[in-house]
Amino acid sequence: MKKKYVRIILFVLLLIGCLFSFSPISHKKTTSPAINDNEADAILYKDVMDNVDKEDDREDTISSECHGESPVIPACVKQLLSYADWSADTICVVDGKVFYLAYDMYDRTSVIYTKDHVIAMDPTLLVDSFASGCKEKFNVSVVGKTLTVDFSDKRSIEKLASLSQVLPSFNRYRHDSMADFGNPVFYSFAVDFPQSSMKNACSIRKWLVRLIEYSQSTDEYVPAPNALYISYSKRVYGGWTFDGDIFSNRQISRFASSLYFALKKGEYGTNEEDYPLALFSDLNLQARVYNNRFVTYQKYTYEYSGGAHGFYTERLLSFDHVHQQGIDCDYLFKPECMKEVLALLLEEARRSPKYAKWNPDIEDYITNRDEDGNLIGGFTLPDPGLSENGIVFSFQPYAISCFAAGTFHFTIPYKRVLPYLTERARWCLNM
Repeated sequence: MKKKYVRIILFVLLLIGCLFSFSPISHKKTTSPAINDNEADAILYKDVMDNVDKEDDREDTISSECHGESPVIPACVKQLLSYADWSADTICVVDGKVFYLAYDMYDRTSVIYTKDHVIAMDPTLLVDSFASGCKEKFNVSVVGKTLTVDFSDKRSIEKLASLSQVLPSFNRYRHDSMADFGNPVFYSFAVDFPQSSMKNACSIRKWLVRLIEYSQSTDEYVPAPNALYISYSKRVYGGWTFDGDIFSNRQISRFASSLYFALKKGEYGTNEEDYPLALFSDLNLQARVYNNRFVTYQKYTYEYSGGAHGFYTERLLSFDHVHQQGIDCDYLFKPECMKEVLALLLEEARRSPKYAKWNPDIEDYITNRDEDGNLIGGFTLPDPGLSENGIVFSFQPYAISCFAAGTFHFTIPYKRVLPYLTERARWCLNM
């Protein structure tokens, strides 16, 4: 009980500090609201993550259910949002070194670390034990990729660290913003931007901006019955387009936060009593695969506006930066071969232990229906992503199983899908 009151007091103090740190600025919406660095902002901004190296060396403590003594978080973990409440578990202890898994109360970010440094950090990072007969081996997964990690093996830990490393020629830009509409509204932005010297960097950045523009709307299809159950509806993003400097990470970030806050203001107004006690949203785009033909990003979105939990999506999205074309099912597969692709997807899905545990209904989900849920024939697969090992199909929470099951990611190896690829897909995959 004492711990609960301490958290409440700390949260109130943080809010008071935020309110005194900002002053309201008027905003006039335009159809093309690019924001210059010296221009008055639409709302209130606070940057807590632009340069982590400037953070001080003080350490924060987080609660732990596994140890009487709270594990410490090194300064480098402070990239995570400061207003989140933390928990931590011990993964294992090897030769006296403790490996921790930290996560915030809304499961927005996971971090694997030791007392001295961070090993891996990703919003979709999962650690699962498996029957290996060894207490030092675990399955660690991100979207579309799973590693068996032996924490007693240095080389294995290096592979784990590579899961969240920034790819060469990319820079990870992080920015937190806050608006004050009586109650605070938070927006977190994290994107791996290609450096200007990279080939086709401009086309990749333009594609990223389109993803960012549409990230404010809930763009993942959910079948009608589930949509009613969770009050899930598409949100029109407002038609705003970015026309600023495509190579200014800061301008793009401020555009994204302005768009999100404008939508929230339109949805709730300015009466603080109408706002949830906690309201925040995350957008995280991390580059996973890059070569001279395509790039693949992991897209993670999260929004919380009260209740038992928020809603999130996680998937891989790919872009042909030579022809400046998004990679979808029409790009990859011959139209007459979609049934064969579906058969391969179901076959690969059934190999997954997660499939056996939850027994999701993929075929019912992909069947085309009208707005009332009536069958209209045919089927539509979700947008695929190109990983290092194969084509990844992702299904979001509530799509093919309950929310507790989370997201499902099924990978079809490239060699298995080769007969069904279009000529452009064969070129793109260098096959």
